[in-house]
Amino acid sequence: MITAILPETILQSDLPSVPAVAIRILNKKLLSKLIQLVSSSFPLPSYKRVINRDGICLLLFCKVSQLDFKFNDCNEIPIDAANYLINLIKCVDQSFSLRDFVLVNVPSTLPLTLQQNATCQWPVSFHPNKALENKISGLNFKDDEKLTVTQRVDSLVKFSNEASMKTGSTVNFAMVVNPITRKVLASASTCNASLLSHAAMRVIDQIAKGQLKTDQTLFLEPSADPDAISCNGKRKQELVPCDALHSAKKLKSGKNCNDDYLCTGYHIYFAIEPCLMCTMALVHSRISRIFFGKYREDFGGLAQAKLQEIAALNHSFEVYHVTAD
Repeated sequence: MITAILPETILQSDLPSVPAVAIRILNKKLLSKLIQLVSSSFPLPSYKRVINRDGICLLLFCKVSQLDFKFNDCNEIPIDAANYLINLIKCVDQSFSLRDFVLVNVPSTLPLTLQQNATCQWPVSFHPNKALENKISGLNFKDDEKLTVTQRVDSLVKFSNEASMKTGSTVNFAMVVNPITRKVLASASTCNASLLSHAAMRVIDQIAKGQLKTDQTLFLEPSADPDAISCNGKRKQELVPCDALHSAKKLKSGKNCNDDYLCTGYHIYFAIEPCLMCTMALVHSRISRIFFGKYREDFGGLAQAKLQEIAALNHSFEVYHVTAD
C-alpha cells in the first residue's frame, strides 16, 4: 500500500467554522444592490453571498472578525453592531431592523478537498483538485507502478533488517531512480564509520560524482598569485587543469555539461524514513518523490518534522509511506 504523507490541512475532514452575520432578504428586487454594497464593504471572495435556507433568502454580510465590535454571545448580535450595519444599508433599504440579522457559521478557511467541501456549513466556490484527490485515494499510481514501488521498498527494508541485525545498529538503505527510464542510478547504505555517512548523503554524493566528470584539459587562466604580474603590468597566465563544471569555456561549448542539478526530477527509495539532516539534503538535491518503508524511531524529517511542508524552503517534494498489502 502506498500512502501519501499529506499536510494536516488536507487530511482534516471537518473545516473549523467561524461566526458570520447574514441578513434576511424580503424584497428581492433590492438584492443586486445589497450584494454590491456588502461585497465592496466586506470582501469575502469565494464565499457564496446568497443562499436559500428553509425557504428564507439569506445574504452573507460579513464575518464577525471583520467587525470592530465585541460579540459576547455567539447566538446574538450586539445592538451597536446591528445599528452600524443598519446604518450602512440605509442607502439601499431603510426597512431593515435588528430582527432581520442572523448569526451563521461559515468555514474559517476554504476547503481543499471534496470531503472538506461536503462539511461546509455555508457554501463556497470550490473546484476539485483531481491530482490531489487521486493522491488521497491512492489512484495516482498505476498497478504496475504500485508493484514496482512496493518491491523496491520491500527489498530495501529486507536489506536494512539483515544489516541491522549483523551490525547491532540501525542501517538504512537508499536508492535513486530515474522515473522516466525506471533505471536505478545509485544506491547506498549507512556507513557507521562516519556520523555524516547516512544512506541519503552517500547516495546523493554518488549522483553528484556521476554528474561531475572532471576534464583535465589545460587552459590558460589568470594566475591566482597576486604578485604574478608581468613586466607589461598585466596579470600573468598559467596552465591549470580546469574542471568542466566550472570552466566558462566548457559550459558555453556545452561539452561534458549536465543540464540537470543533482537529483532534479528523480525518485528516491528508503528502507527507513530519513533524518532531519538527510531530509534537508534531499531538499537541496531537488528530489521529486520520496518513498520509505519504516518510520524512524526518533524524530524523522518527513512524518514528524514535515520539512516538505515548509513554504519558506525553495523546494518541496512528494512523500509516500509504502507498506506490504
